[in-house]
Amino acid sequence: MITQQLGIKNNKIFYKQDKRVPLTHLSFVFHGGGEQQEPDELTGLSRLTARTLFRGTNFLSRSDITKQFELLGADIKASVSETDFVISVVAFSRTLPQVLSLLFKIINDANFPEEEISLVKTELLSKIEAALQEPDGVLRAGHQYILYNQKRIGKIGSSSAIKKITRENISQYFEKVRSCSVLYITAISDLSFEQIQKEVIEFTNSRKTNGFVLKDEVGFVSTKKPTVYIFDSPQSTNDRLIWSHEGIVINDERRFAMNLILDALGSFEGFLFDKLRNQKGWCYGAYSYTMPGTKYPGRIAYYSDPSSETSKDLIPELFLLLRIFPNEKDFLDRLKGRNETFKNRFAYQLDLKYKLLSEIMFERFGIPILTKEEYYRKIDSVTLENALSTISEVFNPNNLTMVFYGDKERISKIIEHTIIGAEINIIDTNVLIS
Repeated sequence: MITQQLGIKNNKIFYKQDKRVPLTHLSFVFHGGGEQQEPDELTGLSRLTARTLFRGTNFLSRSDITKQFELLGADIKASVSETDFVISVVAFSRTLPQVLSLLFKIINDANFPEEEISLVKTELLSKIEAALQEPDGVLRAGHQYILYNQKRIGKIGSSSAIKKITRENISQYFEKVRSCSVLYITAISDLSFEQIQKEVIEFTNSRKTNGFVLKDEVGFVSTKKPTVYIFDSPQSTNDRLIWSHEGIVINDERRFAMNLILDALGSFEGFLFDKLRNQKGWCYGAYSYTMPGTKYPGRIAYYSDPSSETSKDLIPELFLLLRIFPNEKDFLDRLKGRNETFKNRFAYQLDLKYKLLSEIMFERFGIPILTKEEYYRKIDSVTLENALSTISEVFNPNNLTMVFYGDKERISKIIEHTIIGAEINIIDTNVLIS
């Protein structure tokens, strides 16, 4: 049965040849089999499944599997994203047939031994607890948690949910993963496309497609006024913040102007870094970046990490700079020099992994793959006038979602003096692992 999701046909291979080394890099992407398929009460199920996949079959133990792949010179990993369950393979091309034969047997015969599940659970639970001690990790997770309306997506994990997960849950989950309605394969190899196609045919022939189907994307929540969320950490010596507002969809033509704007505003050599770090010394870093969207708008985000002593100065100043930067000479001078800088970066697009990703993005979202001449034209088409127009259309500091990690009492007082009538929400960091 042939199905189609987001323009990717079932079992399609994305391939690039690289004859420099006799190696093959393969990824089997079970599209729609990722974290989005987890029931709320079983948060962590996809990760636990990926971590236990190569820990035993009906005929092979974990040590047997590890030893056989090592003897074949192969590195095999399973991982998950929000949308996908991915099995990655790096192997000598001469041993690829044996590696894939073994992989095929494991995928179809994995039995997820109870003792291995128990070991991985202990490891995951320890990592979840330890994650609360990593401030930037808490901030990033907390920001996502807020943007996804304080639901399961964005949490670091759930200790209680992981403890509930059974071997039966894992087996049932993986059965639906391997029969996802869409499987696509990426390959970089010295072997020809025909050889790769021959080696992976066992994975695609007669494959069931009645498992997981990609769910509709969950869009980010937007606010209509500056809204503050503080993940309380009174012991923190440095505060951390991520503020964000709505951006653009992934194939919006304004993305070329956005790249230049954000580089001038928030790169290591950007306006914010210079004002807040170089000139004032209030923080280690001050950056802006995009959180890409797909069919829903992404986000434009701002990060900084002032000390507990300098937050009272940096927070009001950053809030001000996000309003006035389009009129500031320092920013405009940086923006005027971005066109040539970005044309020089075309070389990054020659990387084979980038080319593969570009083909996938074209299939999924219709984003054209540009030649050097086309790319130069797109960059040259960004003028100061239309860049400023993009800023006025997209940048909206009046609707900031403002997420902090630090002492709630101190940060609340700073916000009260910076933004009159701001809504302030205090959140226990433990909610990210509950």
